[in-house]
Amino acid sequence: MIRNVRALVLWSKRSRDADKIVGLFTREIGRVTVRATSAARSTAKFAAITEPFVEADVAIYTGVDQAWGKLVGGRMLRSFPNLRTDLVRVTAASWMCEVVHRLTPVEQASPEKYDLLSEALEALESAASFEVLRLGFALRFLNHAGFGPDNWDVWQSFSAEYPTRAADLQNGPLLALGQLTWDEPVVSALMQLAGRTVVDQLDRPLAVNRFRQMTGIEI
Repeated sequence: MIRNVRALVLWSKRSRDADKIVGLFTREIGRVTVRATSAARSTAKFAAITEPFVEADVAIYTGVDQAWGKLVGGRMLRSFPNLRTDLVRVTAASWMCEVVHRLTPVEQASPEKYDLLSEALEALESAASFEVLRLGFALRFLNHAGFGPDNWDVWQSFSAEYPTRAADLQNGPLLALGQLTWDEPVVSALMQLAGRTVVDQLDRPLAVNRFRQMTGIEI
């Protein structure tokens, strides 16, 4: 069976020979893993659309009782080039993609999560600052995943004191959030709580957080 879907590449790694194993988050069928034959070669047909953070229309073949699909066609839509040349942006994008990968069940469609990640990657392309943008992404993702901040004391205090900012975090354009810097300590407290909430749902730490600890990169 061949499925034609719109997908964001969450991660990819080289497999045997020149193949790639690619983690996709699709709008129509949710999170899937596919094999892309010979895609690790720079001249390969699918080389470009199997790079992390790429958005593409792809065709996936899935057989009966197969854990992975096979990439059999595709057309790139967006590549987010700035997310490949700036290590801080790469790290922020990797954090978002790993959160989606780790907290989204396999083959469970979630168009609202897909649209959120697509918007967040676009905002990261030109973001002047990452903390407010990442907080907006985290809060919205946790809401979609059923772990939202409504019962957090710090969120209730923030919403009461800064209702406009709270509304922006939950509903404002992420592109605009990427241009903001808020100095209030409560913003950092919210980010730490959102991060802990993510970690609490995992069976092992985020790989990107281990990388941040080793490199000292702040996002």
